[in-house]
Amino acid sequence: MTTALERDGEGGGESRLIARVLGGARPAADVEATAARLARIPFWERRMLGARGLARDHGIGADRAERLAALWEFAERWTSDDRPAVASPRDALLLFDPLRHARREQVVALLLDARHRPIRREAVAVGSVNASRLQARDVFAPALRCDAVAVIIGHNHPSGDPSPSRADRIVTAALRSAGDLLGVPLLDHLILAAHGHHSFRETEGWD
Repeated sequence: MTTALERDGEGGGESRLIARVLGGARPAADVEATAARLARIPFWERRMLGARGLARDHGIGADRAERLAALWEFAERWTSDDRPAVASPRDALLLFDPLRHARREQVVALLLDARHRPIRREAVAVGSVNASRLQARDVFAPALRCDAVAVIIGHNHPSGDPSPSRADRIVTAALRSAGDLLGVPLLDHLILAAHGHHSFRETEGWD
């Protein structure tokens, strides 16, 4: 019987390394399958995942996630940086697209470097967007920790209607003001839903 590593073709070499990081010298079949899937993630997306993303999105235990994230960070120092710049709301939408069909409302911050390349995605809130639940520190503390120079916020409307609520507008204005004060501007706030999206930058005429 062939294993996931053997079926992975050209990615088998990297899959095998990931499997050994996660499962030791003789990884189990489910670990091999996970490794094969992880090997297909582009390098720039790996940087955004980090250990927390590996644990949250791929069900990897905390210790193993830390080891793999460290391995990827080490490898990244020896490879060219292939992260694409986020130059438009459409570019950002591609990175937030998994939110579109989420069943619970979630708020995610996309943290960008000086060339507007993604550093990481940070989940900052779960539940409806309002001033009592989402504070500026929830968004900008992670940004400052990783030396981000700009932020884009994305959140979903499980109702399917991307139209911003009054609370969405109040929170967006507060975050934009906080970002300007901190020197980490809020470039956009995107609302994603099954039936479309809303970009504050596009519709409100942000400079």
